[in-house]
Amino acid sequence: MTTRRELLKMGGLLTGSVMVGAVPSIATAKSVPSWSARGLAALQRDMDGRLLLPSDEGFPLMVAPNNARWGNVTPKAIALCASEADVQRCIRWATDYKEQFAIRSGGHSYAGFSTTSGLLLSVRYMKGVTMDLKNGTATIQGGVNNQDMADALRAVPYAIPSGRCPTVGASGLVLGGGWGFAASHKGLTCDSLLSTRAVMANASVINVSGAESDDLFWAIRGAGGGNFGVHTSFTFKLHEVGDVTTFNMVWPSGKQVELLEALQKLQIDNARTIATRSKARPNKKGAFPARSDLIVESLGVYWGKAEALRELMAPLLAILKPDVLEFREQSYWQARDYLVTDDPTGLYDMNSSYVGSTLGGEAIETMLNWMSRWPGGTLLQENMGILFAMGGAVKDIAVDGTAYPHRNSNFVFEQETMWSPLDRPDVVARQRDWLAQYYDAMQRYLQPRSYVNFPNRDMKDWANRYYGENLARLSRVKQKYDPKNVFHFAQSVPLAVPR
Repeated sequence: MTTRRELLKMGGLLTGSVMVGAVPSIATAKSVPSWSARGLAALQRDMDGRLLLPSDEGFPLMVAPNNARWGNVTPKAIALCASEADVQRCIRWATDYKEQFAIRSGGHSYAGFSTTSGLLLSVRYMKGVTMDLKNGTATIQGGVNNQDMADALRAVPYAIPSGRCPTVGASGLVLGGGWGFAASHKGLTCDSLLSTRAVMANASVINVSGAESDDLFWAIRGAGGGNFGVHTSFTFKLHEVGDVTTFNMVWPSGKQVELLEALQKLQIDNARTIATRSKARPNKKGAFPARSDLIVESLGVYWGKAEALRELMAPLLAILKPDVLEFREQSYWQARDYLVTDDPTGLYDMNSSYVGSTLGGEAIETMLNWMSRWPGGTLLQENMGILFAMGGAVKDIAVDGTAYPHRNSNFVFEQETMWSPLDRPDVVARQRDWLAQYYDAMQRYLQPRSYVNFPNRDMKDWANRYYGENLARLSRVKQKYDPKNVFHFAQSVPLAVPR
């Protein structure tokens, strides 16, 4: 039987007047070209979910990305997929009409790669979570976010290593590797992935695992976000969890270098039992913060008792008395709630690199000096230089064991600048210029690598920075599964390695 979509593609078989009677909201949308309107009408009629146009009241809510820098990128329509079949319909539509599209689960692509002026394919409402406790697995649909996973799993003593921002899509998290406070203890999120289902460039659905399409399974663990297909579900190995100790420490200004060196040593010496997110930042708003305005913080979790943690922390706490010192023995899920953040959000720019061993005294001095050069704006800058703990269990897998190539690093180093709508364009330009110069100044202390889940559109040599020695193999996988480059965006895996 000929489908509605196929009929509508046959020129002249259905007139505009017939379409107006069938789907008035689309046929009368003046902003959509007539050829596209016919195609969108067919797509809407076939979908289990809903197709939103710019005139629909839900459109502004669903179009907004986490980084408002990309909020002015308006798609022709938003496909709210309710099923795997909906995803297939959208891929067929996009390829039939040669229309660009973007995939969105949580909308947290820092560089705006989940925005498009074509079709925005959203799996956000595909939120099912099922557990098989007998076999120790959990399966989530493609639209599940970190909060959804927590809500589903907190009733059982099991967890999946995941991120700390509640609204981040689990799909983007796992496909880029997946940092969280459990990473050094149990590995990246992708290290617990057992299998996934994906809609491919030809709209077919395949199972991807170590036993099926194993080359693609290798690739999507660290380089899967938007590169090879649309992932509709993921099955993970569950890890048993119990009580842990969370900590939050904030020091007054002074001895910043000694504190940051000691925090790194603490992490490396206890890589599998401690997970830290440490940073220096100004303690107040204002341009060109003085050294006396820069404080040090560390937040994290210890997989053990508070008494044992205090003993480990004793040398660190002897350097300088903290203003804030919180140790809390809690259940894993209470700890997760304690550690959550919605940061960053709004208007921001960021860069990331990796620390092979540690940032030494000279590197920290350079970092602090650049913090003092921040040119000003309306917001307190809380994320000027952050060290996210890697190492530990992350290193259990070889550099080429998955597409994630940064296994030999101890920390991710992230730099941000944030602004508000009150900040004039010249202020924003100065902030972004400061960030670019600061990033360049730090590179001699860092590995020439960047975390694909912290992308930056202005990054030079981004393919090598994201994928390193795994890039050539990734291109071969891309050629095999997406030879026409259907899944492409500004920093997608290239079909051929750039020379």
